[in-house]
Amino acid sequence: MVIKHNLHSMEEFEAFIAEPENDDRLFELINGEIIEVSPGRTSNSGFPHIISFEVRLFCRDNDIVCYISGSDGAYKVGNNVVVPDFAYKRTPLSDEYPDTAPPLWVVEIISPTDKAPDIRDKRQIYRRAGILLWEFYGPSKSIDVYAPGQPLREAGIDDVLDVGDLIPGFTLAVKTIFGE
Repeated sequence: MVIKHNLHSMEEFEAFIAEPENDDRLFELINGEIIEVSPGRTSNSGFPHIISFEVRLFCRDNDIVCYISGSDGAYKVGNNVVVPDFAYKRTPLSDEYPDTAPPLWVVEIISPTDKAPDIRDKRQIYRRAGILLWEFYGPSKSIDVYAPGQPLREAGIDDVLDVGDLIPGFTLAVKTIFGE
């Protein structure tokens, strides 16, 4: 839900989120618009947890530095603030809102109620920043992978995904994510 249609600077966004009535609310700043992040469907909510579990185990077992956040973590990416459903980075998570060190890999769960222009706007933010993006489409059990410098890869239920050099050797079967 768009809260403010005007174009806002990062400073205006930070002042807005600092207002007492916004203490327990989560917002994004996408191309100058302040958008409140609303809770998603429970059918989609498990996907980021499955990914987090698999990544954490792999990183622990392979002594790889790993910091993960979920849908409560906000990141400054350029002049935007995004709240991905899953985010991975190699630097510690911050107490600042938003975290000023952007993630290296994000997952966005695409809901049937998401609007195509909004999906495109966030996708462009991630791509311009060189962030690996996985877009999940639950009903079709498919994942669109936008890797920096590579063409779109569409992954189906029988595919296995990796994150390249971000976590060397890590792979994840799409079946695992969708509980097949």
